[in-house]
Amino acid sequence: MTSPDHVTQETVQVPPPAPTWDPTQVAAAPDDASSERHPLLVRQLAEAGIGPATPTHPQWLTFVSQVNRTYVEVDREQAVAEATFQASAQEFSERFRELRLATEQVLTSQRERLEVVFGSVPTALVVIERSGRIADANPEAARLLGPVDALVDHSLDEAVFMVGRDGQLRPIVPLAELDDVLLGGRWERHDVRLVSVGGREQLRTGAAAVLPEHLVAADVALIPFTDGDVCVGGLLIITDNAERESARERMAWQASHDQLTGLVNRAVVTERIELALVGARRSGAWPSVLFCDLDRFKHINDSFGHGTGDRLLTVAAQRLLRCVRSIDTVARLGGDEFVILVESAGDTELVRGIAERILEALAEPFDLHEEQTHVSVSIGIAHAGPHHPSADALLHDADLAMYRAKDRGRNCFDVADDLLRITAAERATLERGLRIAIARRELTVAYQPVKRADGDELVGFEALARWVHPVLGDVRPDRFVPVAEETGLIQALGDRMLDVACRDVATWNRERLSQGREPLVVHVNISGRELQSPHLLGRVRDALRRHDVPPHWVVLEMTETMLLDDPDTALERLRELKLAGIRVAIDDFGTGYSSLAYLRRFPVHMVKIDREFVAGLASSTQDQCIVRAMVDLAKALDHVVLAEGVETGAELEVLRELGCQMVQGYLIGRPMPSEDAMRLATRPHAAAVA
Repeated sequence: MTSPDHVTQETVQVPPPAPTWDPTQVAAAPDDASSERHPLLVRQLAEAGIGPATPTHPQWLTFVSQVNRTYVEVDREQAVAEATFQASAQEFSERFRELRLATEQVLTSQRERLEVVFGSVPTALVVIERSGRIADANPEAARLLGPVDALVDHSLDEAVFMVGRDGQLRPIVPLAELDDVLLGGRWERHDVRLVSVGGREQLRTGAAAVLPEHLVAADVALIPFTDGDVCVGGLLIITDNAERESARERMAWQASHDQLTGLVNRAVVTERIELALVGARRSGAWPSVLFCDLDRFKHINDSFGHGTGDRLLTVAAQRLLRCVRSIDTVARLGGDEFVILVESAGDTELVRGIAERILEALAEPFDLHEEQTHVSVSIGIAHAGPHHPSADALLHDADLAMYRAKDRGRNCFDVADDLLRITAAERATLERGLRIAIARRELTVAYQPVKRADGDELVGFEALARWVHPVLGDVRPDRFVPVAEETGLIQALGDRMLDVACRDVATWNRERLSQGREPLVVHVNISGRELQSPHLLGRVRDALRRHDVPPHWVVLEMTETMLLDDPDTALERLRELKLAGIRVAIDDFGTGYSSLAYLRRFPVHMVKIDREFVAGLASSTQDQCIVRAMVDLAKALDHVVLAEGVETGAELEVLRELGCQMVQGYLIGRPMPSEDAMRLATRPHAAAVA
């Protein structure tokens, strides 16, 4: 608006000024000339009784002139004021119109932005009037609860429902309670299960329960709207907890499943076995457990890499699932071990059938690493009964049966029985006693002579572990050595054997060298676990160094099967030993598989023909042919041949004829204490001891 002080002749149309009145004409002017005077002055003069015959006194004339001029100026100022007011009113009206348009534009823009936010916010929003009528709902609310037209213009207690703790359907806020809720301020509920319109329709059609896809896990809040101090409605805010629920489900799944195969883990299968045992004590329908262990899996893992091993485990898991019923459980315990719970087995033939299907399924080739790979499986079966107080006891029996299946040659199944449990108790006794015996150095070494086949010359001894248990008496090596391998005591046992053997061969050979005779060698058996250890060479060197024994005085014996379990690692260890000057013999040669293919690769010094082939030499031409082939092959590869288990003169004679170079067995000499071995080793031209 323009200030009156700035209104000029150019901006405001001011009326022309009143005619100037000459005061000298006041006396002489006729009455009709009064039109030249200011109207207000004429009226005031008339009211004052001063007519046309006005005095002509100069002061009077001056007075009248000043008054007239004042009136003229007032008229001018009034005209300016009226024009200014008129211009200001017009400008104010224009400015008000512009302001109103700008305000409407701002409000329209804000409303549009609010509608965009209302429509795009990822939280469900429902606008509620105080009466309970739903005035509006955004698309997210429609996604969670149902179509907008099923919500808007409906009452809140008819449109938004939840499932109560008792499983019953109820309004999120009953209409009777809505007013109190709105007047009470912010209202919240967490982990509510809302029911969509589809879920309510499902219930109306007679369904017994709401399907999961019609349930919404959410947090709900109701915020009141006020107009001044008066509550006019509220905003229902629904936050979908689907991602949080999904994260919870993922965490629960990860806690109960094996990440690689997707099978349930040890904790889950153990719990299910416990529940099955509880149910069986009431019903008499006892479950069974199969403990499965893949054979030679470590060889595949080491040969092709852990990625290939993981793929094999995944495929094996799928094959196991195809072998069982839908009510049974397949679990991975870890590594290459799987457990199967057969619910309410009852018929043992059912369980045997599952075991046979597993053997067939895993015998099929695995297409891995761009070639076919084969594995087998050893299975232990335990049928539950009143004598199984817990899942651990049942799993333990199945585990023992699995190891017995491995002892039988693998790729088969065995069933736990009372004898196995008695054996298990004995094994526990052996383990406790063995730990004590190793710690106290109570194990001793016996020595069996090794002689040349073509004469009576003693060339060395094989060191054999001996143990006298305080309760069990003499314990055979084939009983306590497997226990040592399973419990991890085998390395301590092996170190003890190697140390004593090096000590004794040093004693013998100092005496023999002083007599000018050839030194003897001592054969020491190495276990599969020791062969796998990267510290084998270091441990052997330590024992040699302690007793000042040259490497060629010691021959390490390892079985053919042990070498073939992991040929790559075995080859690496054998090369290390050869470079160090330590000789190696393959024990039980001919009892494994693919021996001829691997014999060329392994840098060994000697092969020992197993007693199984020696025992039939005197009467079986087939055994003679086999041994002849072994001897010829070994000699072609520049290996020394030693036959063990020689018990008769006839066997010795055939071995000589076949070209065998060294022999060992009861005919040559029985295992003897170290004192007797010392006497035999240092006696001039020692003869064999019967």
